[in-house]
Amino acid sequence: MALKFEILNPQKHNRDDFDCGVDALNRYLKKFANQDQKRSLTKVYVLAKEETIIGFYSISAHSVLRDHLPENQKIGPYEALPFLLLGRLAVDKRFQGRGYGDVLIYHAFEKTLHAAETVGIMGMVVDAKNEKAAAFYEGFGFKRLAGAKNRLALPMAAIKKAVHK
Repeated sequence: MALKFEILNPQKHNRDDFDCGVDALNRYLKKFANQDQKRSLTKVYVLAKEETIIGFYSISAHSVLRDHLPENQKIGPYEALPFLLLGRLAVDKRFQGRGYGDVLIYHAFEKTLHAAETVGIMGMVVDAKNEKAAAFYEGFGFKRLAGAKNRLALPMAAIKKAVHK
């Protein structure tokens, strides 16, 4: 069976076997992801082969304070500007180093572009868990924001360029 992106379904996807090596991300997937979806706080997408979760990410609405953005992104008089939050992204240890992180982020970019067709979004923001994760996101063009240690953002123009290569 081929790999497939799907919304997390606890009756279908085996969360117990997932281990990305980061306890907070494992715990989120196993204990909180489904609850967050039920409350409409986020959507959790899994890349899966049947019931085996290879990786996942969460995405939700968010806003970024105008003063935290680079000068070229400070648009209008608004205090907070609309972005999508790439809340969590992880790949199971058994599948790390094979490019699945890239596959996950490009899927998140596509979902962001789709959302931007119907609602106003300036880009995507992410809170990297550590410097290694921040470097991963910087490799896609994300830039660090003022006001938070590992918060990075990517404007819509860069997302469009990445998806339409």
